[in-house]
Amino acid sequence: MTSILPFVASARLTDHHCHGVLREGGDLEELLNESDDGAAAGGTVFDSLAGLAFRRWCPPLLDLPAHAALTEYEARRRELGGAEVNRRFLAAAGLDALCVDTGYTPRALLSPAETAAFAGAAEYVMGMVTAWNAR
Repeated sequence: MTSILPFVASARLTDHHCHGVLREGGDLEELLNESDDGAAAGGTVFDSLAGLAFRRWCPPLLDLPAHAALTEYEARRRELGGAEVNRRFLAAAGLDALCVDTGYTPRALLSPAETAAFAGAAEYVMGMVTAWNAR
């Protein structure tokens, strides 16, 4: 395997389009999909590519094995509380900056500043989606 160039390896990341996160709880399956359409007939969003990635990468951040049962995952989220879950997830992303879209708010979300604080990152607000939806 070719090693990565040092300047690439040390580069910090900017999430160029994200949304705020929930303070607590929420319907995980609903939140994993911004679409108005649900999962395929008889399926679940957790069986999609995004769902499989979620099941692989998220539980270990909460000290659970990859692909842990969703009931176990949800119980661990409740046990840790929203602030600790948000801190773990956003800190693990290694972001320097977040460009937060405030146009998609299915629930009461943390503000862009609160979301960025959990990530230890700078925050930039994107109002374009809100302006577009107002047309």
